[in-house]
Amino acid sequence: MTEFRHYHIKFLDNNNEKLSPEEYNDVMHQTEFLKFTRGHFLDFIIEVEMITDIIIENYMLHKKSNLKGVFRKNITNNKNITLKQKIELLCEIINEKKELNENDLKTLKNYLNSLREERNKWAHGVIHFKQEKRDKKIVFQSYLVWVGSEGNESQLKLTNSYFDDLTHKFQTNQKFLVKILVKRKLLSRDYLFKK
Repeated sequence: MTEFRHYHIKFLDNNNEKLSPEEYNDVMHQTEFLKFTRGHFLDFIIEVEMITDIIIENYMLHKKSNLKGVFRKNITNNKNITLKQKIELLCEIINEKKELNENDLKTLKNYLNSLREERNKWAHGVIHFKQEKRDKKIVFQSYLVWVGSEGNESQLKLTNSYFDDLTHKFQTNQKFLVKILVKRKLLSRDYLFKK
């Protein structure tokens, strides 16, 4: 395996670990795309967590409560309260208040947890490239490599279908969370119809 900038490249032929100008451009293009994607992915996850915090606070405290600072310090901004715990609390509140039907709530919870797991991979993972044969052509395929909670190294092939699935989960969660924000009068109803 060869190191290129801070990315690793695994060549098919260990005796020929050089990039042609075309290969270099391909790797650079993929690298820029993946940096852009990582940044936007993590930014969107932060937005989802902020919306989760807003909804939890809105249900737990009266809007004129003088305890918002205490609540934020000890719950929403507390580093010992994980996103997983916030998702559990959010889903229990939504279930108790019947804000979403059972199927939508199950989808929201599954997608939020899936995105949380993906966030951890992207935040702590490293991008690797492998030379692979595709249609009699050698290409560089990108992979996300991370160490899981059990200490095992895992890798994920970064494909269009993977990114399409992430996008679908983001859009579905956004739709559900905006619906709740509108019901709680934290967003205008007009927001539901924006494209």
